[in-house]
Formats: sequence, structure tokens, C-alpha cells
Amino acid sequence: MLTRKQFLKHLREALNHLYDPKFLRQSPLAELFGVADRFDTSSHLQNILTEAIETMKTEIDEPLHSHQRRVYELLLYRYIEQFSQKEVADQFDISVRHLRREQEAALEALAYRLWEQFYPETEVNKNSAPQTASAQTPATDILVNDELAWLKNVPLESTADLQQTLPIVLDLIRPLATQHKVSLNPTIADNLPRLVIHLVALRQILLNLLTVAINRLPERQIIISAQPDNWEVQIQVRGKHRISPAGSFSDQQKASLEMTQQMVKLSGGRLILSGDDAPFKATLNLPALEQLPVLVIDDNADTLQLLQRYATGTRYRLIAAQNPEQALSLVDQLRPQIVVLDVMMPQMDGWELLGWLRQHPITEHVPIIVCTILAQEELALSLGADAFIPKPVQRQDFLATLDRQVEMMAT
Repeated sequence: MLTRKQFLKHLREALNHLYDPKFLRQSPLAELFGVADRFDTSSHLQNILTEAIETMKTEIDEPLHSHQRRVYELLLYRYIEQFSQKEVADQFDISVRHLRREQEAALEALAYRLWEQFYPETEVNKNSAPQTASAQTPATDILVNDELAWLKNVPLESTADLQQTLPIVLDLIRPLATQHKVSLNPTIADNLPRLVIHLVALRQILLNLLTVAINRLPERQIIISAQPDNWEVQIQVRGKHRISPAGSFSDQQKASLEMTQQMVKLSGGRLILSGDDAPFKATLNLPALEQLPVLVIDDNADTLQLLQRYATGTRYRLIAAQNPEQALSLVDQLRPQIVVLDVMMPQMDGWELLGWLRQHPITEHVPIIVCTILAQEELALSLGADAFIPKPVQRQDFLATLDRQVEMMAT
């Protein structure tokens, strides 16, 4: 019988290892939430925890500094964005000690939410949690797997050329393919953009997918295709002809695919895999280097660093300016496609700069997003801004606002 205290402990540990597939696979929460027998246990558990945090946001139709909003933002920054306690404390302008108390209260609120979601008829205020049909003892002496952490912050200069990398990967995998009587047929589009992914990660992702495909498609032809897909490159690995599924994935294949999923996610990409009951097919989308230049004007260096961190691995390339003079020079040099503008700046009032940008021939029709701590959305829009984001900024809101401006430019 799992107690409420144990449930909270397992939740805290899982969130602290949210991007560690080995740890999540062995978490008691996987059994409790019914995902322990899946080949993608870790990614599915990760999604459950992430979505649970996101549901905390649906109730937030409240002032900027309300308690409910603060709970959501603390969970978002601390666990999804993986900020340190000091970084979150600085964001909230509180001490680390104070943050720890708020963090514990936020975890209890999240635990209640998850308990209600999976066991709505169970009394949460009692001392015990529901018992699963086959409760497992959590694994002991689990080592923290931080070997992939460096993939989260790969600089844009670290790019990979798929047209150069794929032949190397095929040479490495060919002996295994020959052993299984599999032929490899690459069909790569011309003039593919470079990929914003570390070369080592790209090679290993492709090797993992091809290894699983070869084992599930013996004596077949495997198609490896790649083509541009908006601001990404889509890569597919599949059999040439539809055949019957090869049965359940082996434990080794499951572990390989889970690690691949993790590498793809940390690299800013997406991976969709066929299930046990379908012929093997992997569809991989990776961010391309052809990114939209976004000029961010803010005198706060921490805010600039935060927004650049948010944009890592996306279609957006952020150019930072800490003062209006630098911003005006960058407008002429880089011709940004979107401008993000703070209002409270010591050198020049943001409203004045907004008017100047609206009169400049390069930026008169460029979307401008006002990003400020001031509650002045109506004023910003009336002065020519296209959108408004309140501070403190959340990654999901920031990227969604940029995406909406791109969609409007395309219509």
C-alpha cells in the first residue's frame, strides 16, 4: 500500500529526473499510472507529468502575481524548463529558502491534481494512495543519467549536414544490414538546409532507428527519405512495401527507441514511431538552420538570455539589443522579421521606440510584440503593436505568440 507521503516523494523524484529515461522507466509512478508495460514508458510518463503541470494553467484567469499563477510558473520553470532553484528564486525575487517552501506547496497541489485524475474516487486526504494490481518495488541505487544534458543547449553554430552525415551512417550500419539481408535505399532531396543538432546526436539517432528497422524488416528494402518541411527537415525510415507487423518490440529495442526519443526531444525535434501492431515506420522532424531573425530589445541582460534560451532549437534566431541605439543599428543590418520590445528602458521610452519602428521603412510592416511588466496591452495595441506578452515570460506563451505572427505573415 503506497502512502500519500510516498506518492509525493516519487512525484518529486520523477520531476527532478523528468528528462532521464532510465530513471522514469523504473519510477513507481509508471506502474501506478498504467504505462509500465509500454515500449515508450519514459516518454509517456514524461508527457503525463508535463501535461499535469500544464493543466494548472487552465485555471489561471487571474492577476499577474496571483497565487495560482505563481504555482504554475514555479512548476513550469523548475521542472519543465529545468531552471535551478536560484534561477527561479531570482525570477520571483525571493530567497532560495522561501522558494523551497513554495516549491513544496506547489508539488502538493500537483500531487492532488494527479491523484484526482487517475483515482477520482479515492480520498486524497487519507493516509494511503490506491494500490495497483501488481505494485513493484522501486529500483535501488539508480544512477542519475546526465549524459544527454548537453544536448539541450547546443549553439546554432553547431549544425549538421544530413547529405554528408547520412552516407557515413549507412557505411556504419551496412554490415548489420547485410547480415539480415536488408537493402538500404536513401532518397534525399537536393539542397537540404543544415540541421540545428549536434553531429554526434544526429548520427546516433539515425543509427538507433536503422538498427531497429533492420531487425524488424529482415530480407526487406528500407527506404530512408529526407525533405524540407517548413522550418524543419523531415526524415523517414520505413519498409518499401507494407508487411505484417513483426510483433512486440524487444526490451532492447524499447530501450533504444526510448533513448532515441530523448535525444530527439533534447535536440528540439519530434519523433513519431509505429506501434507494435503496425509495420515499422519512423518519422523524424529536426529543426533547420534557416531560421527567422527576431530582434529582441530589452535592457535586462537576464531577460535577453532567458528568451534566447527559449528559442534554442526552434525556427527562431534571436538577436539581442540592450539599448535603442544598438537596436536601430541592428534593424538596418539584419532586417528582422519580428521585433520583441520592452517598454521600461532607461535610455529611451519603449513607446517612443515603438513609434519610431512603425515609421522606419524596414520595420513599418514587421510584427512588433510588446513584452513588459506593465499591464498596458490595450495601449500597446493602440500604438501599433501586433501582440502583447506580460512579464515574467513563459516559454510556451512566447513561442506561441511568435508562431501566430508567422502565420499571419503567411496569409
